[in-house]
Amino acid sequence: MKNTDDSAPAKNHPLYGAKINIKGVKCFDDCGSGLFWFAPITFIIGKNNSGKSTILDVIQECVTTSGKIFDGPLARNGSDPRVEFKQRPNEEKIKRRFPSSTSSSRIPAPNYWMYAEKHIIPHEFTWSIDNNNKVRLLENEGEEKGLVQEAISNMQDAVESPFTGLWSTRIRAERDVQPEKRSTSRDLGPTGTGLTNLVRAFINSDDLPRQLVEAALLQDINEIYLGDSHFSEIICQENETSSEWEIYLREDDKGDIRLSQSGSSLRTVFIVLAFLRLYPEIAKTGFASRLIFCLEEPENNLHPALLRRLIDFLAHQRAERNFSLVITTHSALCIDLAAKRNDSTILHVKRDDGRTICQNAMEYSGKSSILSDLDVRGSDILQANGVIWVEGPSDRVYVNRWIEVLSRGSLREGIHYSILFYGGKLLSHFDSLPPESLPEKVSMLAINRNVSVVIDSDRRPNAWKTKGGKPRRPQKRLNATKREIIHQVELQGGHTWVTAGKEIENYVPAAVWEELTGKKLNIQDEYQDIPSIYEVSQVAATKVDLAHRAEEYIDESAMVGHLDLQQQVKTLCEHIRSWNGLR
Repeated sequence: MKNTDDSAPAKNHPLYGAKINIKGVKCFDDCGSGLFWFAPITFIIGKNNSGKSTILDVIQECVTTSGKIFDGPLARNGSDPRVEFKQRPNEEKIKRRFPSSTSSSRIPAPNYWMYAEKHIIPHEFTWSIDNNNKVRLLENEGEEKGLVQEAISNMQDAVESPFTGLWSTRIRAERDVQPEKRSTSRDLGPTGTGLTNLVRAFINSDDLPRQLVEAALLQDINEIYLGDSHFSEIICQENETSSEWEIYLREDDKGDIRLSQSGSSLRTVFIVLAFLRLYPEIAKTGFASRLIFCLEEPENNLHPALLRRLIDFLAHQRAERNFSLVITTHSALCIDLAAKRNDSTILHVKRDDGRTICQNAMEYSGKSSILSDLDVRGSDILQANGVIWVEGPSDRVYVNRWIEVLSRGSLREGIHYSILFYGGKLLSHFDSLPPESLPEKVSMLAINRNVSVVIDSDRRPNAWKTKGGKPRRPQKRLNATKREIIHQVELQGGHTWVTAGKEIENYVPAAVWEELTGKKLNIQDEYQDIPSIYEVSQVAATKVDLAHRAEEYIDESAMVGHLDLQQQVKTLCEHIRSWNGLR
């Protein structure tokens, strides 16, 4: 199966170029979802009932409905349902509305086109699709861009909805394939209803190309199951007793297998392939490049290896046929696949201050290399209630212990927060970046807006020597990389904690180190390199082992009055409670 990680440019899909804001529809209030956009492959993530399916509802409503839209259960009570979209005007359509052969005293340019070329074409404008399915330039949008009234009037009919001329399919999270009686209907429902009858029609009716089932669909299913199973034929037979038709897949060494009684994973794959191969022939939908293919929770009942192959297959088909692929998921595997592709975005739907909002969580090229440098998966960041970034594994031990002590065990890693590492290789990578690219890369740490970063100050107010005896000058301020980390995280509303001493170990009182080593130690101040003290270094072979030994001696008395430790951990616990909606 061909790998499509380096697939076509992101603009090569039908929803390219538009930023969407959903207002007054189901969970989205009149302030809206916030602007978001679709990539060739869009993975929509979020907690249960967060609003993921509402985005698919809106796509279907805008694509398939003629006349009034949102004229039913999608409309939010007391709201004015609409979809706003922001994009640059289509140059060809603007040319028709602003011809070079026309001029006017009301247009401050030699002709209409010269005005449009300068004042309209280079800019993004916001339009609204109202519930009458009419597109209008947003009120005051033209004035805010400095356009004259004549130009604003001419622009009103110069743009179509980004959904115009598109078609969509949708496969629901709950789906199945069952025997069915013969029917003249050839509908294929989003849960798989009608599939058996449709396959029967393709195999037995003279007006449908049977090779789409017997060759194309069979080849597809064998590609996805390569290495697990091989099917030699797809058959559809009638039960004489019940008059119901049943789909069978033939394996040469097992015989005919009833699809309705096979594993649910095989039924899911078959439904997906039927929508991809058979439905367009029935619906006469036209070019695949006008398709929005929506799939809900493909991970349901699929083994991770099979899920990976299915997503890779769909991505390859998308790249070949140029449709938009939109997937809702809870799967860490899907999130991690998305984070590694340059043709995808992760759209995060979440509650924020009582509102439902949408945010493109990873949206710039190079994200996969940064995640690789971080040595974390996209799901580690995006599925956590909140993330605490620390420089290394030993920091994690101390921070977890302090949180446990101060919260009386009520806040726990893996439930209320996750701890990830950004030190070592990544900090060196950040340090080597040119100044202009540093902010963008560092901002990856705040992909999850519920974020706290613990930073070693590395301060040494006096001259010092390396382990090799080389003299070094005093170090009194944070380096540029760490200052940029603080700036970017706080810019996103996150929390930062810079250690009062040189590093995290300096928060452990001398009394603890002396109890641990059984020796009287000469610890002069909070800037001393604790792990390099000879007596301490003899206790454990690594900083992580040392941290585990030290945590046994840390209780609340070891935190009170020692530098700013108690206040910093108290503030951190307050943030964690806020991330989890706790008081």
